Amino acid sequence: MDDLIFTAHALIEMARDHITADGVYHVIGDADEIVERTDGRTEYIGKWDRRTFMVVTVNDEVVITAFELKRLRPRRMR
Repeated sequence: MDDLIFTAHALIEMARDHITADGVYHVIGDADEIVERTDGRTEYIGKWDRRTFMVVTVNDEVVITAFELKRLRPRRMR
């Protein structure tokens, strides 16, 4: 992926979790897990700066969100 487009939401989430554009490119390029969804979105999970992040793109060109995965297991339902 050469030139990604970042939505405003993605930039807010990236700032909150201290991930740079370089970090997003790294996670996408060296993902540990890639999930291609039927709605055109792709989820990339990978490590950068000793932390685990998820990056979600639409059509592999627009980053709609990027955030740190602080939990490896989902929360329990109450």
